[in-house]
Amino acid sequence: MKKILIIIFTLFSFYIKAESQSDTLLRLSLTTGVGYFGDVTQFLDPGFNEPDYIKINPDVLGKIYHGKNVWIRLGYHMKTGFITSLYYSIASTRYKFNDPAALYWDEYLTDTYSIINLMFSKELMRKKHCFSFGTGILFRNFNHQDVDYQIIPVYNTNNELIDVEIGLPYPYNLNLNDLGVVFDLEYYYKLNSRIALGISCSTNLIFDIGFETMSISPMIRCSF
Repeated sequence: MKKILIIIFTLFSFYIKAESQSDTLLRLSLTTGVGYFGDVTQFLDPGFNEPDYIKINPDVLGKIYHGKNVWIRLGYHMKTGFITSLYYSIASTRYKFNDPAALYWDEYLTDTYSIINLMFSKELMRKKHCFSFGTGILFRNFNHQDVDYQIIPVYNTNNELIDVEIGLPYPYNLNLNDLGVVFDLEYYYKLNSRIALGISCSTNLIFDIGFETMSISPMIRCSF
């Protein structure tokens, strides 16, 4: 990953030196950014996917899981102002354990995400300022390593919960592949005809879950 970033910034440095003043539409753009990444699932639905009788760590209940996102996008610019782009990112979040026995609540977990999306966006340009609105289809791989338990609720004859039996902890790995939709909003300022700096904001809606993640990061774009 470090080698890829070095190559990208070397290309950007090269284009900064080539201060082209041409108004010719440059068809391709390479955009990259590193910034904030958050999983909003617990924030939108506290206790998501957990039964009512499971004990939940108050440090994660209803919170956004924070992390970092490193991404790159290749776009094709059409004369109409629309852009077709292919995006790839590697992201992660780090947060406290949420085991029901409360044995590991002082420890931390790290979830990783690999995201690919095909997006269509529209640019609105005013002099050197530009806003871009986009949406598209995404594929997301999610990897979660955790500690789990065999949990057995105990009910009385009136079907009232009277106890919860918890077995011994065991490690497990959850790996999920899902499809969804991405929504993207960007602003950038053109330093010249090839180089632009700005900020990117996006969120992902996973079909089986709902709104899952969001990303906010500075970005640099090179057109060629």
